[in-house]
Amino acid sequence: MNHSDSFPQRQLRSLCTAALLSPILRLIPGSAAPLAGRAAWAGPLAALPLLLAYGWLLGRVRRDMLPGEALPELCLRALGKPLGRLILLGLSAWLLLYGGFVLRSGAERFLVTVYPRATAPFFVVSMGLLGLLAALGPLQSLLRAARMAVPVLLGVLLLILLAALGSLDKTELLPLTMSDAGALLRGAFPALDLLTFGLAAFCFFRPGGEEAPGLFGRTALWIGEMALLLTAVGAAVQGRFGAALSARLSAPFFALVRNLVFFRSLERMEALVVGLWIVPDYLLTGLVLHGAQRCLRQAVGLPPKPGERRLELSGGRWLIGLCGAIVICLGLLLGPDPASLQLWSRAIIPLLNLFAAALIPAIWLIGRLQKKL
Repeated sequence: MNHSDSFPQRQLRSLCTAALLSPILRLIPGSAAPLAGRAAWAGPLAALPLLLAYGWLLGRVRRDMLPGEALPELCLRALGKPLGRLILLGLSAWLLLYGGFVLRSGAERFLVTVYPRATAPFFVVSMGLLGLLAALGPLQSLLRAARMAVPVLLGVLLLILLAALGSLDKTELLPLTMSDAGALLRGAFPALDLLTFGLAAFCFFRPGGEEAPGLFGRTALWIGEMALLLTAVGAAVQGRFGAALSARLSAPFFALVRNLVFFRSLERMEALVVGLWIVPDYLLTGLVLHGAQRCLRQAVGLPPKPGERRLELSGGRWLIGLCGAIVICLGLLLGPDPASLQLWSRAIIPLLNLFAAALIPAIWLIGRLQKKL
């Protein structure tokens, strides 16, 4: 990667905002409800101090990147080639596993909301091929798509949240007292999982020169905005269904859409909303594949180069197709039944995400201690 292969941080934040809407609407507040009960909706606010600290730490990591470097290059410089390549293979494997899970969970959303008689493989393969097409092209294409999609997606989400205000049961949300402090902290776990992944994703791509890599203010603002968004979604769903029912629903946000009086005059409005959320799935799959192939190609000594053509297979670009095939296969194999899919969703994937997120500053710290950075 070199200087011309860099991306403005504001565009990366837009991409992560749009991409994260997919897991946000799948996990919030259902995954926090079993942990925090009635305090689940406020978990993202409790996560803010740790998220801000993590964002500041990643700012230090990016500040030590040389011109033309992103996380894969910094990893090789900090750890040396043998260990660095092994870690990059591990990071690529993590991203591919997460990508496969994104495909499987996206397919499940369609099955439980709109197409109960369909089968998951159709949705997994079709979205996987779209993600592969995105990974074969330049990241700028995903950035442009995200820039156009964010206003529409956030506008629809805001409309839904406003429509939900009239049906909120405030007793399901308040009051919260000091006795709820422990539950509140437990409820922060899903928000930490989601937003540390988004922050970590910034590191896989070199920030553009117009923004200082160590500049923390804009990152802190993004963290605050996303935490408020998660809180609003959690309050809307939990205020409608309560914590106990939210924990049992497989797609609580889309159940909220189906039950809103605001939408009853529009036939099958929930299908339109579910269909609209193909865009975050596409952006998240493309983002994950871009990061995975960059790590993998650095690990095998065939790094990406600017100006690569979409259908070009030389210079290690065939590895992009391999990554796409792996993600689709994982999507077909993961979570064959609802119980196992929930285990992946609420335990395995969040723990892997948090471990990988902690690994990034650990790489930087080792490099600093060895005076390689």
